[in-house]
Amino acid sequence: MANSAKNSFYVTTPIYYVNDVPHIGHAYSTIIADVLARYKRLTGYDVLFLTGTDEHGQKVEKAARDRGLTPQEHCDLMVGPFKELWDRLSISYSDFIRTTQERHIKVVQNIFQKLYDQGDIYKGFYEGWYCIHEETFYPESQLVGGCCPACGREVEWLKEESYYFRSSKYQDRLQAYIKDNPSFV
Repeated sequence: MANSAKNSFYVTTPIYYVNDVPHIGHAYSTIIADVLARYKRLTGYDVLFLTGTDEHGQKVEKAARDRGLTPQEHCDLMVGPFKELWDRLSISYSDFIRTTQERHIKVVQNIFQKLYDQGDIYKGFYEGWYCIHEETFYPESQLVGGCCPACGREVEWLKEESYYFRSSKYQDRLQAYIKDNPSFV
C-alpha cells in the first residue's frame, strides 16, 4: 500500500531514566509500543517508532555519584543494557534518542528559544515539599507524618527557579478546539 503523510503514525515509549538497568516495566511498555508499531506497519502506515533514554535528573546524578562516575560516564555505560534488551526482544524501533546527544540538545534549544522569543516561556519560582526518590512535589495535606505518601521517605522543602510555559495564552483556542472536537481528548 502506498504511504502518504495522511498514513503516517508516530509512537514512542517513555524515554527511560538510566539510573539503573532496565527492568520488566521498561520491557512491558516497550513491547506494547512495538506491537502497535508493527500493527500499524502491517496496515499500511509509515511508522516512526521512537525510544531512548533520559540522561538528566537527580536520580541519574545520584546513581553516577554512587558509582564514582560523572553523570555522562554513567549514562554512557547504562545505555548499553537498554539497547541490548531491545535487540534481545527484537524491538522494531526506528530511532533511539539519548537526551545527551547533540542532535537532541540542538532541537530542544531551538524549540525553547522560539517559545521564549514569542513570550511563551517565562521564569518563575516553584516551591514545596519534595520527595527526591519520587521526583515529585506534594502539598502538605498529602504528607503522611511529614513523609512522602508514595514511598514513606522524608521530604524536603525545595524552592527552585524554573521556566514555565504560558499556557493561559492558548486557553481560549484550546478550549474551543476541544469543544469542537470532543474525541480529541
